Amino acid sequence: MRLASLAPLAPSPSPSSARRAVALAAGLGLAAGACGTDPQYIPAPSSIEVGVAGTDVFTGTATIDLPVQLETMEDALERAERAVALGVGADELAYVRLADLSISIEWTIKNLAGSEGEARVHVNGGNQFWYYVPAEFVIDPDEDEEPPPLAGDIPLRVPASGTLSGVFREDQLREAAIDLEQITRGMVNPFAAMLTINEDDPGVAIPTMIPLDDVSHLVRFDLVFEADRHMVLEYGLRIRDHRGIVHRHHLAAPPEEVVAWNPAMFVPVLTPP
Repeated sequence: MRLASLAPLAPSPSPSSARRAVALAAGLGLAAGACGTDPQYIPAPSSIEVGVAGTDVFTGTATIDLPVQLETMEDALERAERAVALGVGADELAYVRLADLSISIEWTIKNLAGSEGEARVHVNGGNQFWYYVPAEFVIDPDEDEEPPPLAGDIPLRVPASGTLSGVFREDQLREAAIDLEQITRGMVNPFAAMLTINEDDPGVAIPTMIPLDDVSHLVRFDLVFEADRHMVLEYGLRIRDHRGIVHRHHLAAPPEEVVAWNPAMFVPVLTPP
């Protein structure tokens, strides 16, 4: 079995350099400055610790769902009107779109070992429709290469008993959200989707020509932390809420007052070899 042959939405003149540039920036970039919207900070409910003495667990995961207020009647009407203007069904246009939020993830790795080590941070996740699991694209482990995460996967050297901090920037998570739409509803091969710099495109064929600002934003963040010795990852979301839809109590919000995101895991379309 193989992935269906799917072309990227736009050609990339230098695929390897484009992919490396995006990934490197995700690992080492600086957060964009606020532009008229005061940032909100949502710390993770817990850190991710791996490599504890006496164990052989060197990979840990965690998920954060955005605490977004329930869609009001006014929100639903605006979404329906916007969908009509774009020529798509209201159920094809997301409640939370790229223009609504600017999101970054700030992280710090603490090396609790007495020697220098290497770590990696991956970011995957989902929008309100689908979430992405790279391993689902591996049919034959001996032949198929696992596609990259939506962001991250850069080897990071962490000094002995030291710390290392970084940011997945707003523009990188915006790009990751567009890549997710291309991979899922756009049916684009993930390698091709992540080699395309989408901000250069006038629109994205998901499910028709939808402007980038109307593409579904990430509302679920799946973090994977890998390290070769005892380390801890601490992280949190930094959000600029342009539309006022993030609940003021963040992760402490009453469950009945926030959207219960339930995206489906995306299973790739396969064709016989």
